[in-house]
Amino acid sequence: MDCLPRGRPSLAAFFGRLSDRLSRGRESSARRSSWLLLAPLLTSAVPQLTLPTNCLSPEGTHIFQWIRNLVPEFGIAGSHIKVLSSPAEFYELMKGQAKMAKQRIVLASLYLGTGSLEQELVDCIEIALESSLKGCGSPNFRVSILLDFTRGSRGQKNSRTMLLPLLRRFPDKVRVSLFHTPNLRGLLRHLIPERFNETIGLQHIKVYLFDDNVILSGANLSDSYFSNRQDRYVFLQDSPEIADFFTELVNAVGDVSLQLQQDDTVKI
Repeated sequence: MDCLPRGRPSLAAFFGRLSDRLSRGRESSARRSSWLLLAPLLTSAVPQLTLPTNCLSPEGTHIFQWIRNLVPEFGIAGSHIKVLSSPAEFYELMKGQAKMAKQRIVLASLYLGTGSLEQELVDCIEIALESSLKGCGSPNFRVSILLDFTRGSRGQKNSRTMLLPLLRRFPDKVRVSLFHTPNLRGLLRHLIPERFNETIGLQHIKVYLFDDNVILSGANLSDSYFSNRQDRYVFLQDSPEIADFFTELVNAVGDVSLQLQQDDTVKI
């Protein structure tokens, strides 16, 4: 070190200063990133809105008002919200709601299973359809079901075959839409076998709607989710605006999906 000419920094000192600068740059970048993450919460507050008398606005919720610029918002009383605690409660509620529906049933899921529990649910939907033919409820009663095409078509007995009896018996009241990802087409569609083709893309909306009552969940319509596979379930009761929104959403996706026909074929 003493042999280096005077006035020239040593190699170690040079790299030491370079390392310090890089560290300071990383710290500055990290600080900027943190500010960016907090930016939505630091924007000017939206003026306080007058809420309906049945809606509560706990102190501090104003910091989330920026969300309304990005997604729809709905007001709902806390007394209309119920969190379900078990797969069995979820399943029994689904069956009860299906049998009592008078205006509409809208179901969106990845798939419908093929076991006895799933058949019971289909039977409950059939009861509601039969009641509508007898004049109970709205004459415009409709059932709209949205599933994924690849997952719902897996195997000889599948979601499609489970729903065909409803479609054949009530062709004017039942719609079964099967979303097919546009990423799986052409040669790729013919080369990739069942199950593996589901890795390309799926329809994954989970909403179960009966008249103006909505169940939001992560659970599929299959026996494990009805018996021992715990998931999340939120039951929104008497919420027509939310029900209308999800009905329009499911129908919009259904409009760009394949439509199941009575002979088990599909059409655009």
